[in-house]
Amino acid sequence: MEIKKLLKSELVYLLLISSFLLSFFIYFAVVSLGCEGGMDSYNHYLISRYSWKYPHLFLDQWGKPLYNILASPFANIGFTGVKLFNIFLWIASAWTTWATIKKLGLQYAWLGFLLVILPQVSIANTISGLTEYLNEFLLILFFYLAASKKWSTAAFVCGLLPFARSEGFVIMAAVGFYLILIEKQYKSLLLFIAGPVIFNGIGWIVEGDPLWIITNNPYIKAQFKALNLCGSGSFFHYFKLSHFIFSLAGSVLVALGTIMALISLLKKTNSQAFINRFMFWLVGGVFWLYFGVHSFIWWKGMMGSCGYSRVMVVITPLMALLGAYAFNNIILNFTKYKNYFMAVLAILLLVSASHSYQYLKRNFPLQISEEQKVFVEVAEWLKTTDYKNGMTYHLYAYLSVLADIDPYDKNHFTDLWSFDFKYSPIGSTIIWDGHFGPNECQIPLEKLKSDPNLVLIKSFIPSKPFTTLNNYPFEIHVFKKVKNTSEK
Repeated sequence: MEIKKLLKSELVYLLLISSFLLSFFIYFAVVSLGCEGGMDSYNHYLISRYSWKYPHLFLDQWGKPLYNILASPFANIGFTGVKLFNIFLWIASAWTTWATIKKLGLQYAWLGFLLVILPQVSIANTISGLTEYLNEFLLILFFYLAASKKWSTAAFVCGLLPFARSEGFVIMAAVGFYLILIEKQYKSLLLFIAGPVIFNGIGWIVEGDPLWIITNNPYIKAQFKALNLCGSGSFFHYFKLSHFIFSLAGSVLVALGTIMALISLLKKTNSQAFINRFMFWLVGGVFWLYFGVHSFIWWKGMMGSCGYSRVMVVITPLMALLGAYAFNNIILNFTKYKNYFMAVLAILLLVSASHSYQYLKRNFPLQISEEQKVFVEVAEWLKTTDYKNGMTYHLYAYLSVLADIDPYDKNHFTDLWSFDFKYSPIGSTIIWDGHFGPNECQIPLEKLKSDPNLVLIKSFIPSKPFTTLNNYPFEIHVFKKVKNTSEK
């Protein structure tokens, strides 16, 4: 009897799924030579890893202060450590989504769990050093606390979101509206702004800037400088990718959930009043504001947006909440057709699982990119040189990982964009690559080649030519500064 009961337990099946996913992704985190997120992943890892040596890195707003702090113990295990950090956060987000649905008194909490783990974009980016998974977990933790009506604690957690990812300010706008105008939780506002006040205060003390939270934000800086390396695209870019971002099942259910939340709110059913306003104003409000802002800034080419699908990982649990809410309402209102709806849901989930399986089959284990392969050659060549005795300029984070370079040792290493043609020391090594050199660093190759103070000492040109960002041919050229004249 107990065995039969156990086999029917939702909890047992979810624990089995979690165990399988943890084992599967931990294995691929270890055996994969590459990762998702490109150089962003390696930069986040490097900032977190070296934050113990250079404490000012804890406040690095590109790396994200909260991520830098929480990921640093994992980063000091090695790059695999930050990959494991993200895998644990991903599974924790699925469980917290399940718990939130239970807390709201809705059925089909298992569906919310599945909707978090099914999307291809979530699966793809787990093996990375990206910050999306920390933001995803903190966001659903906030929703769990809000569903529990622990408003002050929830408000404090929400105030931490901008220090996991800058879009946290967008989320705070929607949450602030809900707390003040919908729930009238005025007492929670002090804790709501506590995170930004605390971090800004620390930034002010350490860096002497009273507006640290604004002036050190890299995306605000990019907007003021009109930096737009990735261009722009269609406003419907993320809508078109919805089956990849949220899965087929998630895309259908999040649309239904939004519509049903609006209808239920307008009906003003007293017994479900809290759930209905919670789902429409808070869950739907945060979801669609976040989705809409990213669609807008990519359309307009603002804030350094590159249209990455991975940014939507953050709101995957909200899609799952709306999805479970939609299915719960469908079954409650059409009980007679429950079996038909269960069959349709099963088909949607199976199709979504099939898409994810095909993605895994094609891409796992993750391999290094063609660019990174060229840098493997650079790292091997560097071992034969005395580059560590002088100053080295480069911007490709993977090289720092490969060659075990401490990029924050400013006596020997610094970013390529800091290279000064006139005043950089004689003996400096300049490693220029076709991705970052002409784009972020705005240093054309010809300018280096034509400088009389520099000598080209080594070139790495792929046997099969390919282009990189903004159609620049990807090549790596290493220069040495041999003299210092007044010529540029």
